[in-house]
Amino acid sequence: MKKHQNTNYFSKTDKAFSRIYIIFGAFTFICFGSYLLKLFISPEGMFPLLVTLTVILGVLLPYLFRKPLRAKLGKVYLFIKIFMACAMVFYAVTFWALVGYIHLSPSAEPTAQPDGTENVYIVFGAKVKEDGPAKTLASRLDVAIDVMQKDTNAVCIVSGGQGPDEPFTEASCMRDYMIERGISSDRIYLEEKASNTKENIKYSVELIEELELEGRQIICISSETHIPRIELMCTRSGIDALYIKAETPMKEFLFTAWVREYLSYVKMLLGV
Repeated sequence: MKKHQNTNYFSKTDKAFSRIYIIFGAFTFICFGSYLLKLFISPEGMFPLLVTLTVILGVLLPYLFRKPLRAKLGKVYLFIKIFMACAMVFYAVTFWALVGYIHLSPSAEPTAQPDGTENVYIVFGAKVKEDGPAKTLASRLDVAIDVMQKDTNAVCIVSGGQGPDEPFTEASCMRDYMIERGISSDRIYLEEKASNTKENIKYSVELIEELELEGRQIICISSETHIPRIELMCTRSGIDALYIKAETPMKEFLFTAWVREYLSYVKMLLGV
């Protein structure tokens, strides 16, 4: 009798977590599957690709081979399923919490400071092509140009090095784009070493000190999905800054931008 009750309990638990696995596994697969397609269109290096493939295989393989795994592992398979299901529930909950955090974070007004303090804008780099900045970067630069035209005493730092698949540094491309649209070259300073957000901040602040611009208000300009992470990094580094969001130019890629940011937060928390 007791053996029958235990068998019945495991059977019900198995079915319950199978449903959870399917529902939240489908959501996880949609997230990382769409991001994988985006990576093929616009590569971002090996780390995002390897993580994305690992997650997709981690979701699919236990489901596709569930019968042989259940036969081979017995009740151990149930514990693996419970762990995987809980992990995917955790991912879904924290993913949407991050999306809420991103969209509730404030954005500064793109004007000069009311107390007369002069500003230094930091424009964060992104993908560049042979013919100039990709749409995401162009969106950030258009916002920077707008604020620089209104805030005539301000200067800006364009920050971004050269990736392995980029024809030139992001900073040089950004400078040329701004000059072509009327911003004087003597108001633009280049930071060409950074390869990630942490380095964008670090090297830009070092350049501000080198140029003796410490008395100016720092205002960071980047994409709406990127700004909250920049703000978190600046706060953790004791940097007093304001932040201006640039809208995502292609709304069809907004979802994959959220997935990318989730991975970036995980990477940041792990200190990778």
